Order: sequence, then structure tokens, then C-alpha cells
Amino acid sequence: MTDDTKRLVLQMSAGTLLGELLLGGIGFFLGPALGWTRLSIFLGLMVGWLCAEAMLLHMAVITERVLESRDAAYANKMTVIHSIGRKLVYITLLLAILWKIPQVNVMAVVLGTMALKAGAYLQPFFSSIRKRPGEAQSTPDISR
Repeated sequence: MTDDTKRLVLQMSAGTLLGELLLGGIGFFLGPALGWTRLSIFLGLMVGWLCAEAMLLHMAVITERVLESRDAAYANKMTVIHSIGRKLVYITLLLAILWKIPQVNVMAVVLGTMALKAGAYLQPFFSSIRKRPGEAQSTPDISR
């Protein structure tokens, strides 16, 4: 991965971790009221966080790989194939947890994985913290 992509992944990971902490705080108080143990929520959020980080790294690697190819048809085909593959692996993992590991709260896994969205939304915030006043933006513009 290039340095810019590593920086972008790190910034998104920080946002994802912040989202996980927020979900953990909510789950600490709300979970027992819904009949879930705090341990099951914690384990679910940890598994969800690991899934989110794995997905983020996979998306970054695949994106760089298809950009290097400079072939639109190849890029489209590979991103679709890998996106479907990620979803199939994730659903298989959820089913395996549901079937074999009852101590892990599957709802917390799903919510923990959705913290990746928080990481994407908070990435500009973490990017601006790293910048010094007057410094040009060093992360790639992904709005295109």
C-alpha cells in the first residue's frame, strides 16, 4: 500500500475505534436492559471491530490493485467480485458465530461492523487534526 492509503486507512481505523467505543458505552447500559450480558456485547463488538478492520484493509488493497491496472473493465469486474466475496465471508462468519459460539452477541457483531461507516464519516476530522495550519491536504481526495 502507498503511504497515502496507509494514512487514510489509519484515519478511518481511528474513526471506527471511536464508533466502537461509543457503541460499547451504549451497550454497557442498554444491553442488560435488553437481556444481554455485557460480556456477550463486548465480545460481539470486538468481533465486529475485527471484521470492520479486515474489510477496510481488503478494500484498500483491492482499490489500489485495480487503480494500478488502469483498465476500467477489469477494475469494475474485480471490485464487484471482491465485494461479493467480502459479503459472503462475512455472512458465513455470522452464521458460524450464531451456530457455534452463543457467548458472542451477533447483533453486537453487526453493529460493531457498521462502525466502519463511522470511520468513513470521521476520516476528514482525523485528517484535519494531523494537518498543521497552512499545510496542504496530503490525503487523497476520495469524493470523485
